Amino acid sequence: MKRVYPLFFTVTLLTVNIPRPAFAQCNCSAGVPATPVNYYVTFSPTNTSTTTIDFPQFNPAIGTLACLNLKDSISGISTTHVQNTGSDTSQFEFLLTVSNDIKGPPGGGINIIQPYNMIYGPDSLAPLGVIGDSITYGPDTLFNNATSTGSTTNSAPYLGLGDVAFSYTISGGVNSLEGGLNYTAAVTTVYWGEFHLTYYWCPAAALATTIQDFTAVPNGSSILLQWLANNQEPNTTYEIQISTDGTNFSNLGEAESDAASTGTSSKYQYQYNLDPTNVGKLYFRIQQTDGTGKVSYSQVAVVDPNSTAAGDISYQTYPNPATNSLLFQFNSNQTGRFLLQLVNTAGQIVQETAVTLTGTNQIRMNLSPQPVKGLYFLRTADLTHNRSFVSKVFID
Repeated sequence: MKRVYPLFFTVTLLTVNIPRPAFAQCNCSAGVPATPVNYYVTFSPTNTSTTTIDFPQFNPAIGTLACLNLKDSISGISTTHVQNTGSDTSQFEFLLTVSNDIKGPPGGGINIIQPYNMIYGPDSLAPLGVIGDSITYGPDTLFNNATSTGSTTNSAPYLGLGDVAFSYTISGGVNSLEGGLNYTAAVTTVYWGEFHLTYYWCPAAALATTIQDFTAVPNGSSILLQWLANNQEPNTTYEIQISTDGTNFSNLGEAESDAASTGTSSKYQYQYNLDPTNVGKLYFRIQQTDGTGKVSYSQVAVVDPNSTAAGDISYQTYPNPATNSLLFQFNSNQTGRFLLQLVNTAGQIVQETAVTLTGTNQIRMNLSPQPVKGLYFLRTADLTHNRSFVSKVFID
C-alpha cells in the first residue's frame, strides 16, 4: 500500500473547531428524510422531432444522492394529411398514434413512453389526381398538459459538476382501419411543456471537521490531491479513496500522523497517476480514522480527466460545507475579470465579489455576514471571456 507523509508542520492552532453532528444514513424510503433540490426547464412550441433538456448534475461534495424523480407536463397539437393513392374512390378510417419518448442519460434508469391515439373517418376519398383525393385532419389537441413521472436510484450518471441531458422524442404514424393500404400520410405535431427534476440527497456520513481545503487538481497525466489536517489527534490515519461512480470507493494509499503532529496543522499531498482504462469522471475523498477507531470523511472532489485532456476548464469550490469563506479554484491559471455571486435556492443574490486575476487560479469569497445555513449556488462569471461556472455549496 502506498504511504503518504505530511509535508510540513505549523504552530499549534489557537482556534477550536466545534465538531459537526454525525448524520445517519438515509435513502428515499427510510432513515433520515432526504432533502429535495428542484429544477424546472420549460420549452416553447416546436415541431422538431427531438428536444434536449439539460439539468445541472448533483455535486457529490454536498452529500449522497439517494434518488431522483423526473416529471413532465407536455401539450401537443397534431395535424394529419392523408391522400388516396388508388385508382378508385375508397372510404377510409384512420388511426393516428403519436408517442412521447423521454430518456435520461445512458444507464440513468429513466425511460418514459407516452402513447396517444385518435381515430379519423370514415371519409370517402376520390381517386388519385381527382379533386377530393386528400383530406387534412386537425389541428387537434392530442394531449393537454399530459404528465408522467420516472424515478431511479441509479445516481452515477447524475453526479458531477456539469450538466445531465434528457431527450424528448416525438414520433407519429397513421394506420388504416378501413380502406386498405393505398394511401400516403404525413403527421405534424407542435408541442411544448415543462420538465421538473428533483434530486433527493442526504448527508453521506459524518464529515471530518479537521480536514480542510481538500482539492484534486489535474496535473498532466496525473491528479494532485492535497488537504490540510487541523488539530490532529494521536494515531490518526488518512486513507485516500477513489471511485468511478461516486458511490463505491476503493483505497489508493494511506497517510499517518505521528506524535509530534498532535494538536498541530499538517499539509498532505498525494499524486494519482491516471489509469487509461478510466474514461469517465473520478471521485476522490479522504477517510479519517482517529485513535479510537472513529471514522469520518472529507468532502468528495470530482475530476473529469477527459474534459481536461480536451483543453476544457475544470474547477472546484471548497470547503463544502463552508462556514466563513469559499475558495473557487480553476485547474489552470486564468487572466481576466471575474464576478462571484452566492445565490440562494429562490434565485436571490446573497453576496457577490468582483476580482481581477492575472495568472492565478483561485478566488476567495469571504462570507461576511455569514448567510443562513442551507443550500446555495456559487455562480462565477468570467466577464472577460463571456463564460460562467456554477457550483452547489452548503453553508453550515
